[in-house]
Amino acid sequence: AVDSAGNVYIADTDNNAIRVIATTGTVRTLAGLAGASGAADGAGNAARFNHPSAIAVDSSFNVYVLDSDNHTIRKIAAASGDVTTIAGAAGTAGSADGTGGAARFNVPTGLTQASTGEFYIADTNNFTVRKGVYPAAPVITTQPQGTAVTAGASVQLFVVATGQPAPTYQWMFNGAAISGATSSTLTLSSIQVLNSGQYTVVVANSSGSVTSNVATVTVSAPNASGGVTGGGGGGGAPGLYFYAALALLGLARWFRSLRNR
Repeated sequence: AVDSAGNVYIADTDNNAIRVIATTGTVRTLAGLAGASGAADGAGNAARFNHPSAIAVDSSFNVYVLDSDNHTIRKIAAASGDVTTIAGAAGTAGSADGTGGAARFNVPTGLTQASTGEFYIADTNNFTVRKGVYPAAPVITTQPQGTAVTAGASVQLFVVATGQPAPTYQWMFNGAAISGATSSTLTLSSIQVLNSGQYTVVVANSSGSVTSNVATVTVSAPNASGGVTGGGGGGGAPGLYFYAALALLGLARWFRSLRNR
């Protein structure tokens, strides 16, 4: 496997080690110990492999290894060099689907990773191709936005989030869960003043959870003439005082005309 910087990663199968050839041509052992087989997790040469056979490298330089005779998938973290077992159980062959240690493989020997993060595994002695996804806690990429409306309107709040496995959603109103509001979009039809308040959504999967920013929804009641309660005057039909003023103006003009006769 080759990373984005041009370094080449090799599963040195019979040495039970993972090696790296730098762009300068220098070869070093990234993990495992030549000639020592096993299944131990750990950093660098404290880790053990049992005939590793295939490698993939992601965009963050994390390395994924098919540890064939251990029937497992291992990860070498770029930042620390720590080796962990992310799927399968060392020494236990099988074909079960599942998450992490619940999954089973039987001498897997081929591995590739798609740009979207999925792994595709040639599970050799099971005669199958398997698909796996490395777990990732939810991340909200688009927050719900507040709004101000008049009673009777419809409001739609939405959130966009990523995560593996696919996250679930629970909308909250003033800190309390809204029954049945479990999708990425919340629709409030014919909203009323009592629905004014703070809305959030909890996004969760098996790797964690995150709560969105607060979206404040303000609902104003319409007044008797159909407008919105509150706000300054202006407009509308003439009132009683208007007509009284007109009447007084007419009387004044009538008295003036009598004096002028």
